[in-house]
Amino acid sequence: MSGLLIKNVTKIYPGVTALDDVSFEIKSGDIHCIIGENGAGKSTLMKILAGEQQVHSGEVFIDGEKAVFQSPADAISKGVGIVYQELSNFIQLDVARNLFANNLPRKGLIIDYAALYKKARKILDSCGLDYINERAHMEDLSLGSQQMVEIASLLSKNVRVVILDEPTSALTEVEITQLNKLIKDMKARGITVIYISHKLNEILYLADTITVLKDGRHVKTMEKTDAVTREMLVRYMVGRDVEYDYKVGINPVGDVLLKVEGLSSGKTVSDVSFEVRRGEIFGISGLEGSGRTELLETLFGWRKKTAGKIYVSGKEVLNRTPQESIKNGFAYITKERKMLGLFLSLDVASNTAAASTTKFKKYNLVDYAAMKENAQKYADIMKTKIASLAQKVMNLSGGNQQKVLLSMWLSAEPDILLIDEPTRGIDVGAKSEIHILLRDIVSQGKAVIMVSSEMPEIIASCDKTIVMYEGAVAGFMENNELSEEKMMKLASNLE
Repeated sequence: MSGLLIKNVTKIYPGVTALDDVSFEIKSGDIHCIIGENGAGKSTLMKILAGEQQVHSGEVFIDGEKAVFQSPADAISKGVGIVYQELSNFIQLDVARNLFANNLPRKGLIIDYAALYKKARKILDSCGLDYINERAHMEDLSLGSQQMVEIASLLSKNVRVVILDEPTSALTEVEITQLNKLIKDMKARGITVIYISHKLNEILYLADTITVLKDGRHVKTMEKTDAVTREMLVRYMVGRDVEYDYKVGINPVGDVLLKVEGLSSGKTVSDVSFEVRRGEIFGISGLEGSGRTELLETLFGWRKKTAGKIYVSGKEVLNRTPQESIKNGFAYITKERKMLGLFLSLDVASNTAAASTTKFKKYNLVDYAAMKENAQKYADIMKTKIASLAQKVMNLSGGNQQKVLLSMWLSAEPDILLIDEPTRGIDVGAKSEIHILLRDIVSQGKAVIMVSSEMPEIIASCDKTIVMYEGAVAGFMENNELSEEKMMKLASNLE
């Protein structure tokens, strides 16, 4: 048999069966897309194929030969490599040294830089990455270009199978087009691409074959044909139809809670003004790099305000630091939940209490009973899938990690919730749950300000929206005026 055969694979973590007797085949040279809700077992299976985890039972075969990988390096040496959603580049080094980090050409004990840059240029050109300079430092490249370098590094090692985990979650439209071209090129070379994404439009565009996982079990593997629809895939993933109406306009709208006047932060945020009322979800749209995230960071005090004023219920607040912003009723949920939002090595209860630790003190000691009671309350509200409150957050799926992050900040009882890419890397079922929670928050007289790269998400969830371009507001729209075409024209400065 040519390709990969996953046969009766089971993987058990303490209290959780992540994979339960999973079997299916991946044909050699296919673009094979794997989908499923968060917690379906996708990430665990990919870690097994990439040598980061070992099976409890079952087998994996590559081209008919049994494959047992003891480490990622072992997997790469046998032709299987992975690029994770959180990239693993050496950000302080240049492109060439990232491409050949473990195999630098040398003259004696000294690095042969002439040979290094020549080899790097050759591999970049062979991957169609002529726009990436081999001498550029990684930190100066966009996320999309950093990702391309990581893929090129795998290809330089002559891998036969490339696994891409949520590869477009932080990319611009241009970068997505470049990535798709590289994926098609890999297929043309006979390389098998295993592609994991929650974006079903991408799946339907790229896939030769689609596998659906649910609750750690194999549901179906199918050829992608014209008969395969987004709605069909959703039903296989969640076992039901998912409603995309996030109840815009159902809440009574109150007084102005937040007023922003002429807010600026260096060159990244320029003269931004808007108002948000109690009961509203307020959207911030625009292309990557338009200043969306920087606006939230400035409101929260992570980024220095250079001009403008912020008012909460008519009273000016300075929000010079995150600590000051929290005291003024703000909370900020970053899109980088693993790097900046969560304490991955700590348990669910500790993470839930992390933004409001003073609430869980008794006689200057930690009140563990109160902390656990609070964590259980939010786990129940969020319907967070956990083995126990003692489970480490690093072992949760992306959707459940996002729910823990929401629980952390809701425990602080903010009036204004700033949230960046609330459903990034989250499946359609969990997206619906997150948006129901956001709507419930504003129904209590609070306000949510939300950044999203997905225009359908903005349209489905936000009462009002500003579109940003180069740090400034390009346009303002009520929900009944929103359309993807109008938003894209504003985001591209075409209107």
